[in-house]
Amino acid sequence: MRVNSKIVGLLIILVVFGGIGTAKLLNLWITESTKVPITIKEGEFAGKYNPEDIRGSYTFGDIEKSFKVPVEDLAKAFGVRTGNFNDFQVKSLEEMYVALEDKEMNVGTASVKYFVASYIGVPYKVTEEVYLPKPAVEILKAKGVLTKEQLDYVNRHIVDIPGVNKEEQ
Repeated sequence: MRVNSKIVGLLIILVVFGGIGTAKLLNLWITESTKVPITIKEGEFAGKYNPEDIRGSYTFGDIEKSFKVPVEDLAKAFGVRTGNFNDFQVKSLEEMYVALEDKEMNVGTASVKYFVASYIGVPYKVTEEVYLPKPAVEILKAKGVLTKEQLDYVNRHIVDIPGVNKEEQ
């Protein structure tokens, strides 16, 4: 049996676009990131979003939406003073604080993960040294749910960042 090449071409187009159309109708065709963190699977915090899933591409707005940490607290904690706080990406912190790398300190995604976990009272397994700017530590002391061990840890890991640690006049 011979099949006409025009029919084969038409069938290929129908299958491709028909498949895409069907996927869209069934809400299976997703072309953009949804930024929904994974949930904790077991224990006391089962069902809550896991701060360890925060990525550098997350914005402060994404974090507020998922973890209920106000963008104003995130911005104040990490010294973000300009722009739209909702659109500030976590990975931008590493660029802001590049000068700390010489001191082998890093304020970046891991710092945000630790801050968010401490702020909402969810356990966080520290796999690397996590440093926080002084305003972040002060916010955690005031609003967070810190255990004695966490309080000792954050007090030992405060980073002096010129222009960030001083309150605005």
